[in-house]
Amino acid sequence: MNFNNPAWRKAPIRTALRVAKSLARKRVERLSRVAVPYDGGRTSIYADLHTPLGLGLYRYGYRDPDLDLVAKLLRPGDVFVDGGANVGLFTLVAANRVGAAGKVIAFEPGRAVRMSLLANVVLNGLAQVEVVPFALAAELGEARFRVFEAAGAGLNHLVGRDAEDGQIEVVTLTSLDAVLTPSDRDRLTFIKLDLEGAEHAALRGAQATLRHAHPDILIEIEAAHLARMGSSPKAVAEVLAGHGYRFYRAEADAAGALVLSPVPDLEVPGARPNIFATVDGARVRALGISVPD
Repeated sequence: MNFNNPAWRKAPIRTALRVAKSLARKRVERLSRVAVPYDGGRTSIYADLHTPLGLGLYRYGYRDPDLDLVAKLLRPGDVFVDGGANVGLFTLVAANRVGAAGKVIAFEPGRAVRMSLLANVVLNGLAQVEVVPFALAAELGEARFRVFEAAGAGLNHLVGRDAEDGQIEVVTLTSLDAVLTPSDRDRLTFIKLDLEGAEHAALRGAQATLRHAHPDILIEIEAAHLARMGSSPKAVAEVLAGHGYRFYRAEADAAGALVLSPVPDLEVPGARPNIFATVDGARVRALGISVPD
């Protein structure tokens, strides 16, 4: 149990009851997967009570500054790319904001977790979401992909310089430059990349897209994960800086408002691994987010 979660302070009795119910439901297989409200009730998401993520969704809900950032920066009709979509935390938020006129392209190569993603898309009737069963990379091809049990599915990754446990699947590799149509590029506003070390490769496969659209980017920077794939935070920074990007971290201030803090060096780890990169601070500021000059 996470007694540091704000839910314990805001609604202790309700939270205690949710915890007790989750423990009871977890014991009965047919009750251990339940749809719960998500994104302030705008959508629903399946909570698998056999996983830490599912327990958190059921007991406390889910809030994150990076999700708030995505929600604020997307508009109806936009295109959003979710690289490493997992069960759809970002996909569902983005799909609600871009609406029926927009598009979410969600990449998830792991078969089991992709089935959970598809279930959440169907649960919400999101025709604007396209689920792509490929892994993002610099070039087209095939590769070995390490998958873990449901509780660790967020750590699924392309096999690199490691010797971890986990089952192996063979997945198709693609690139953003290969997948995105001209219409997609024209409306592309935001790319999120959480690829457990393959982020640099995905950026290398998106050079034409970055030059054309200059989308905002939310990217996970974990030095150990990048090293596993033969890369580094410095290499990621060089690719993005070459397109004029500046780097920030999304945080909530004391009043709960979303603010962006500059990140001068991607090689210095922060408390949270996600980095927000933009070439247009003025646009972000115009949408109500504090961005230092």
